Amino acid sequence: MNRLPTGPLLGFGLLALTLAGCHGFEPTVRRSMSGDVKCPEDKVTVKSLPAGGYQADGCGKSVVYDCSWPEGKSRSCTARGTPPPKALPGTGF
Repeated sequence: MNRLPTGPLLGFGLLALTLAGCHGFEPTVRRSMSGDVKCPEDKVTVKSLPAGGYQADGCGKSVVYDCSWPEGKSRSCTARGTPPPKALPGTGF
């Protein structure tokens, strides 16, 4: 009976998911910065910060964003220092 090399395949799959997760918010940050400061997305550069968050630079401006991806919802990034959107208490809406 032949055995498949599942160990290396599993390791490669986990590595791929980890790397994808590290850069997953960059497009969202780019879109957020573009909308916030009216700068074309192709002019915005994004880099991750060591303490978390992302720094977006473009059109002479720089903004730091904190991002989240709540279960069952879409990714969102908000500029640091911006109050969270109003929600109904205890509902998450």
